[in-house]
Amino acid sequence: MSQKKINYPLKNTLNLLDNKFKFEIIFYLTQNKMRFGEIKSSLLHINQQLLAKLLKQLEKDKLIKKKDFKGFPKKVEYNITFFGLLFKPLVDNMHKWEEKNKKTLLKNINKKNSDSLYDYY
Repeated sequence: MSQKKINYPLKNTLNLLDNKFKFEIIFYLTQNKMRFGEIKSSLLHINQQLLAKLLKQLEKDKLIKKKDFKGFPKKVEYNITFFGLLFKPLVDNMHKWEEKNKKTLLKNINKKNSDSLYDYY
């Protein structure tokens, strides 16, 4: 019995960027290299442990690179790789789309926040 090859569009890309913060990290790093604290302060509602985990994943996936500096206190800098830079048109277009549709997005977010779990039962 032969298996049919099924094509799942975007599956590999979405597996690579499986977290909303990864898109933001890539967006910021395409603009400039940043230190850990700078990245953390650029992202809303992320804790230090999650950010460290996501940066390690992005580094493992060759989307960003980490540069350690000698000395005390320890200094670490993150930069986008050439492979990660290939996502720049995607995140730039997402940013443009968000700016163009900001009014509708804010209305939808406010409605979503006002929905309650009890509305579904």
